[in-house]
Amino acid sequence: MDNKRVKIIDASLKLFVNLGVHTVTIAQIGKEAKVGIGTIYKHFKDKEDIIQQIWIEQKKQEATYVFAHYKSTGSVKERFDFLWGKVIDYFVEHPLEYQFSYQFASSPILTDAIHQTAMEAFLAFDELFQEGLDQNLFKKLKPNHLRLFTFGTVNGYILWALDEHIAFENDFKNILLQMLWDAIKA
Repeated sequence: MDNKRVKIIDASLKLFVNLGVHTVTIAQIGKEAKVGIGTIYKHFKDKEDIIQQIWIEQKKQEATYVFAHYKSTGSVKERFDFLWGKVIDYFVEHPLEYQFSYQFASSPILTDAIHQTAMEAFLAFDELFQEGLDQNLFKKLKPNHLRLFTFGTVNGYILWALDEHIAFENDFKNILLQMLWDAIKA
């Protein structure tokens, strides 16, 4: 990816999370990224395009992190713990990206087409949930509903832990993973 484009995305991510999308101007993004306004418009149509591209890039990075060393072998529970543990680790290690994801996941700026592009790798979670459903391990919901419930719970729990300044150490993470499993198991 072009270095100036990366600088614009990084600066925009920081500004959008810290100041809010409606208060951030293209001029502020240029100043933070140390690029001219023309350079921003060379790479992006407008602020909405920047947000959409941040979402796509952030989800690519998240997927790379989450699926590194993932093997589709082992029990459904082992793979559930691995994948959701990696999601938790990613968000704890990348708080700015977590805040962006939390703030923008349901934004109308992110169209269905953008979500489909950004979330393609995460369909592996649905495959895992379908396998669990086939083995009667989970409550009888659609795989994507199980994923969304689990993800929403992870999001809320991380937000709470960050607000309360609770460290995400392995024991704490393992308790959360067990609670997630218990909430959806048949």
